Amino acid sequence: MKLICKCGNVEDLNTDKTVENYEIRNCDDGTAALVCKKCNEVVFINLKNSSKF
Repeated sequence: MKLICKCGNVEDLNTDKTVENYEIRNCDDGTAALVCKKCNEVVFINLKNSSKF
């Protein structure tokens, strides 16, 4: 999966490498914010929390 910002910043989202072009911030409400390091555009990602025990 790729994350593409309107400024042209592209990040390939893989589980085996770190995100370099975006800063990840936890919003503490079940969402994460990815901030583009080039233009400071914010992308919000809703995280699903499952409580299976």
